[in-house]
Amino acid sequence: MKSILTDNDRPNLPLPEPIRGLDPDSFANFTLSERLPGIARRVLRENSWSEKSARKLEKLAAEMPHGSLTPMPDDRGPDIQDWNRYIKPYHEVSYLEAPWFTAETYFFRRIIEACGYYRNGPERGRDPYAGIKLEGMETVAGSLENLYKDLPDHLSSARGTQSDTLDKLIYLLGAIVWGNRADLSLFPAEKNEPGQMNTPGDGEERLLVDDRGIIGEYLISAAGKNSRFDIVLDNGGLELAYDLALADFLLDSGLCGVVHLHTKPHPTYVSDATTTDVLGMIDSLGLSSRPDTLALAKRLCGYLETGALKIQSSYYWTSPLFGWQMEENLMKELSVADLLISKGDANYRRWIGDFHWPFETPIKDILGYLPVPIAFTRIFKSNCAAGLDPERVKTTREIDQNWLYNGKWGIIQFFHPGATSIK
Repeated sequence: MKSILTDNDRPNLPLPEPIRGLDPDSFANFTLSERLPGIARRVLRENSWSEKSARKLEKLAAEMPHGSLTPMPDDRGPDIQDWNRYIKPYHEVSYLEAPWFTAETYFFRRIIEACGYYRNGPERGRDPYAGIKLEGMETVAGSLENLYKDLPDHLSSARGTQSDTLDKLIYLLGAIVWGNRADLSLFPAEKNEPGQMNTPGDGEERLLVDDRGIIGEYLISAAGKNSRFDIVLDNGGLELAYDLALADFLLDSGLCGVVHLHTKPHPTYVSDATTTDVLGMIDSLGLSSRPDTLALAKRLCGYLETGALKIQSSYYWTSPLFGWQMEENLMKELSVADLLISKGDANYRRWIGDFHWPFETPIKDILGYLPVPIAFTRIFKSNCAAGLDPERVKTTREIDQNWLYNGKWGIIQFFHPGATSIK
């Protein structure tokens, strides 16, 4: 994979220090010291692996967080050589000393290598998180049914007035941001956290940035049969169901002629959506006892058949690269879209860079390298953020000291490269 590493189009500001796990009281330290080793041990505990794979998983869990980022053996994965190039600068430093984003994405690639996902043999192509994902689906089944129970009232007669369309877009954008709480790497299914989330109409007071109206108006202004909207997916399960509902509305309402869904090329971050997860979710919707959900599944299948709904993957989405380091061909592909909708925390960190940005940093000064408008829907699960109002940050911190990473606060944020009023 040819990557752009020259940083010619990097943000228009000096890059701050990367977020690292060296601070013993930081969420990055907790992630590298406890969360990630716990994930490796759960993958080992809840699956039956070969002796080789089990040994590799045990080693991975035991070496964190003080071990170094060592080269990976060639497991026949298309990205393995790139990965060993990415981590070459960190062979002599620990997980805590390396940039957090690099260490975290490296860990999840190590899971794939340890489990033999790309090696020839019985474990080839096996999702190490399949059991955890299944538990997650069972946990959120009630929330999923509640969403589709509400959908007919909000989305019937999709081709309504412009005001109706805007109201429905605002509703769905709210649904997909709170659906982002269904992250099994942060909230294990066994703790039942994903089911304890806000419904789409709730939680507006917990949005530190709420650009839903601006995004909705932009979508309507860009509407047309030749328009294309891309969704960079995050989690599967409930969040993916919400994303598919949004894709269906964009197509069924005539707002665009094609929607591209960008998936991960292999399982990562426990619940991140792969192409297999997307197709499996559509199949699952097709087994529902609810007529409206069955109709949705039928429409989605029809979109796939006609090419109105396309699914594509790139190893960029599982790399430690930031937006301005993106593979040239992928950037050209994304630039064709009329709007990118980026889901989730890790994708947000990727676009703006996982650095200690002052929270009030104008988002336009970071994203100037992007040639296409982008909408972020993200629940805070890390310390990286920009474009926030300092007073709002102050009052939020007074209410909740853990607001940056406890999954209770979010943003719906918009950037347009041609606009001058975006913060």
